[in-house]
Amino acid sequence: MPIQEFDATNDYSVKPPLSHRLSHKPVYAMPYWHFDGMYSKRTDAKYLSVGLSQWGDTDLSLKIMRHDNQWSPQSEEIPLHRVIDSTIFLAKVLLDRENRSVEIERNLFVNQLRGFLVKQETVDAKEQDRFDTFLDNHDANLKARFNKLYQLLSNLKTQGKF
Repeated sequence: MPIQEFDATNDYSVKPPLSHRLSHKPVYAMPYWHFDGMYSKRTDAKYLSVGLSQWGDTDLSLKIMRHDNQWSPQSEEIPLHRVIDSTIFLAKVLLDRENRSVEIERNLFVNQLRGFLVKQETVDAKEQDRFDTFLDNHDANLKARFNKLYQLLSNLKTQGKF
């Protein structure tokens, strides 16, 4: 998994290494084991991945990459904090990537004291085209959904609900 930690540390490395042998093909993946809220450093959720879906040739998906004694291919009920963390990572990948990388600024996730750079995974030309084509075809709809989420959160914040 190509990630560049700021301050040249290795604090966010995760074992085992990211698998590229599962049906879901990561295009961007970030270590998550350290940041998994109340389960931090005691979790089977090793990575968050945005990549090529396992169910269709033209779809992208977000996957929580889980590993205990082996990589779990299963879908899962997702703890609430992981839904929020996944949405944050998805927003960074879809809306804030530059030069095939995504900067995860410090304190974006729980226990994440330093920022790091997530670099795009190595994918072949066909996989890259599939990723880019999906985003080209669905960019407006995805941005509209993020805008709706922003409006909702802004309204709730204004109302003092958080």
